[in-house]
Amino acid sequence: MSKGEQGGFTEIHHALVHGWIGQAIVERAGEQRGEAVIRKAIRQYGEERGRRMAMRAEANKHALSMPNYIGYAEYRLTPGEFEMKIMERSPHARTSIPKCPWYATWKENELLAVGRLYCLEIDQALLRGFNPRLVLEVNATLTNGAADGEFVYRDARLTVVSYLLIQYRRAIRPGARAVKPWDYHVGHLLTTFEKVAVEELGQVGQEAVETGLAKFAQRYGEQAMQKVVASRSKDYQSVM
Repeated sequence: MSKGEQGGFTEIHHALVHGWIGQAIVERAGEQRGEAVIRKAIRQYGEERGRRMAMRAEANKHALSMPNYIGYAEYRLTPGEFEMKIMERSPHARTSIPKCPWYATWKENELLAVGRLYCLEIDQALLRGFNPRLVLEVNATLTNGAADGEFVYRDARLTVVSYLLIQYRRAIRPGARAVKPWDYHVGHLLTTFEKVAVEELGQVGQEAVETGLAKFAQRYGEQAMQKVVASRSKDYQSVM
């Protein structure tokens, strides 16, 4: 049994929902059309997540700055599955990512062809939703063939004070209140994929979503799949 198959959902479940639904979309719609639909879905998904982060920050009267964008992240990764090195701190934060659970999951399950599309869109979509005036340079990703991922957060200025502020945001305010469980994120991803796939491809898009869910049920069981499906009724544009 592979990592992430016991206990609650993790980033692995999230990666596989993207991979299996995306793969089914490409198989039915063709590479060019299918990839365009997937990238549109990821942009919408990322921007909605970013807007939730912004709403939480504004509710706490926190500026929509780059350090607060980092501090208001909505998820926690499984310890040991992700590595990030800070190569430069100021004026721009440059990070190197030698290990990523999404990349590892897609590679293990032969889903890199669609997994790479997620990495082409998600980070800039998140930032755009949070504050479109901020700038993130995605210079390299593991899923697109780089030895290490490389991200540059413009004007992040990770001084000792700002870095401590980020840790305060993540641990205390908003802390755990900003973090959503992985079944929530998986449900949001499914809901967005389904909406965009049906808008763009009609019945073919719906069939692709159902194919991806069938693979999820085959791997994790019917109960886990139903937990994801039940999340379709949630309002993902609210901070509640």
